[in-house]
Amino acid sequence: MHFFKTLVAFFLYIFIAVPSFSATLGAVEGEETHRFDVFLLGIKAGELRYHKSVKGTAYSAQTVLETTGLVALLAPYMFQAEVTGQRLKNRYLPQSYVEISNTGKRITNKTMRYENQRPTLLAAGERKKYWLKPADQKGTLDPLSALLALLDDAVSSQLCNADLPVFDGERRVLLSLSGPTKLPEDGLTCQGIYTRLGGFSKQELADGITFPFYINYHPIDAGYRVTKFSFSTLRGTATFERR
Repeated sequence: MHFFKTLVAFFLYIFIAVPSFSATLGAVEGEETHRFDVFLLGIKAGELRYHKSVKGTAYSAQTVLETTGLVALLAPYMFQAEVTGQRLKNRYLPQSYVEISNTGKRITNKTMRYENQRPTLLAAGERKKYWLKPADQKGTLDPLSALLALLDDAVSSQLCNADLPVFDGERRVLLSLSGPTKLPEDGLTCQGIYTRLGGFSKQELADGITFPFYINYHPIDAGYRVTKFSFSTLRGTATFERR
């Protein structure tokens, strides 16, 4: 049970937390809904669903990540988030963000507001001494806006070229991307390195500082679309596959 909770939490920390950089196609007005199945060591363990709405420069989004099936019985977990903000020149600029996580035993809440791209934490649980101060993290995104930036359709010239600072309200990391490398049937993959920078306990740093991850794309009419992404942890590999 602890094994599955660890992997799902690791996903949340890496892939729902990238900063205000987006190597994507121009913003398109309308509604989008996306679904990914979550596999842990090859076993279906959960689902990621998110919906995005764009009207002019304004955007809003909602997401749910939850364990399913037998894994939900052994390790129930649900993460929900909502965001509103502005998108200018392919950059997401959040204004309001709310998240709720539910382990089946404990429910936690977090609320952030942004002014001049600087986050302010309005509601959260008790803070640990080694967590970083939000006021020092200007230029970072909330987790959900970051998910949008990471998984948006992209053009080939912008793929895999980023060094991204990350802040989730507590910790800071760096996501470095390289590539792309060709895959069969015209696909491309980006290789990433996740590096822990600050806000971690001594034990967390002892468990590991850098972790690899991969993002796979398939060509579409206007560029490339994410079909799968995966990452390695101390306890195995987690993979997210688009439905």
